[in-house]
Order: sequence, then structure tokens, then C-alpha cells
Amino acid sequence: MSDDEPIAAQPVADAPLLHEPIPDDDAPEKRWAYPWWGAVIVSAFILYHATVLLVHNLPSGGLSKGLHAWFNKHAEMSTYMRATGNTQSWAMFAPNPHRSNTFMRVFVKDKDGELWDLKHDIYGRRSYPYMFYDRIGKINRRIVDQKGYRRYYAAWVCRDWERTHGGESAVEVQFVKLWTQVPPPEKVFSFRDARGLPGWLVGYDPMSLHLHQREEETVRCATTRQAQLPNYLRERYGLPEAPENHFLPLQTRTWWDKNQSKQRAEERRKTREGDKGGSQ
Repeated sequence: MSDDEPIAAQPVADAPLLHEPIPDDDAPEKRWAYPWWGAVIVSAFILYHATVLLVHNLPSGGLSKGLHAWFNKHAEMSTYMRATGNTQSWAMFAPNPHRSNTFMRVFVKDKDGELWDLKHDIYGRRSYPYMFYDRIGKINRRIVDQKGYRRYYAAWVCRDWERTHGGESAVEVQFVKLWTQVPPPEKVFSFRDARGLPGWLVGYDPMSLHLHQREEETVRCATTRQAQLPNYLRERYGLPEAPENHFLPLQTRTWWDKNQSKQRAEERRKTREGDKGGSQ
């Protein structure tokens, strides 16, 4: 048969598909996508996960104290929650809500000694009540609660100042803590207005609360590690090249460095003991 010769069409009535038996989708062996033992394993895992998640988030004292102890001993609840990253505490919701609004004001001192408020805090810049919580608010609250983040945050502020000011380094970053006391419920919701007259008083003006402030730590840009722009970034941003000792890299210690330090310490200890034995 040549390539140009047409192929005879097969009649539809003679097609094999029309003469095959109708598949039975309700057959027991085809009803499930996975074998029965796979469904049992997955179901058991889902049940275990949901149970330990519920028990872990129950209060650790009171009636649920014994339940916590049993699951930790027999079901490895704490190990499983740490391994899967599900150790979030729900104590932020109850029973002790925040009784103060806290903020961290961030200042930069330039080479002329002038202080600049970077306006990283949200005090006076947000209407109440608010429905959205942006990233800058989350970070600002984190540096209020945990001091360990402030030096790294200040290092980023120093680098960003250098990037946006023609390569000119700032002198230091200053943190000032602000806070106001949240009024008690009877002052927020009452049957008398602010003038003492009968009427509904719901909510309060956060800007009318007494503002407390306290100076926190100060971080210097020239001596803090990674608080300067390296030359490869200065080149990327079109900034003039800085001296080689301008950038202070972060010092990291690997497992090898720690092992070498232990070996050197052990050698020094043996040397001291040998010197003492020889002197006797």
C-alpha cells in the first residue's frame, strides 16, 4: 500500500469499543483509589495529629494536667509537636490580654549629630479600631518584647541609611520605648460620656492616654557587625568604594570551629597539668 492510497474507514458499528462490556464502577475492588491498608494508615495519622494538637493547646494546669502528662509519656506528644513545628502557644488570647500599648521609636544620629525619627513605630499613625496588621507593626512589636533582635535590626537600619544617603554612614541608632496603659473596661464602656452626663461611652481615644517613654539601648554603626555596606553592594547601588576595613563581616562558628576550640582547650589543660607535675 502506497502512502498516497487512502485508508478504508472502519464502520462505527464494527468498532471494538462498542462491543466491550460496560465497566462496573461500583465493583468493590475499584471503589477506592488506594488499598484498604493505606486508608487505615492515613486515617490513623490524621486522628493522632488532631488529638495531640488539641491536647497540646489545652491549659497545662488544672484538669488537663494529667492528660498532658499521659500524652507526653505514652504518645510522644512534645517530641512530635517540636518535630512538626506546631509548638505555637495560644496563651496570647486568654486569660491575660495586654494591658498596655507598646511601641519602639527608632532614631538615627547622622555625622552632624542630628537625630532623625525613622517613623518605624505606629504610634499616632493608625486609626482605632483597625482591621489589618502590617509587617512593620509586627517587627516593631518584636523589638519591643525581645532585646536580642534590636542589634540586628539596628544593623539593617545602618545599612539602609548608608544606601539612601550616598554612602554616608550614620553614627548610631537609638531606641526609645513608648507605652500607654489600656483603660479598664468600666472606662471604655459605660453609660456616661466623657463629660459625666448620661449617655453611651464606647471606646476611647488612644492619643488622649498618658504617654510614657524610656530610652533603651544605643547601637553604633561603625563597630556593629554587618551594619555597613560591603563594596560589592556599594558598587551595585552606584556608591563610591569604601576602605577594606569599612565592612565588619559576621563571625560564624561551625561545628568544626567548636571542635577545634575544645581540642585546643584540652591541650592547654594537659599542658598546665604537666607543668604543675614537673614543678612538684
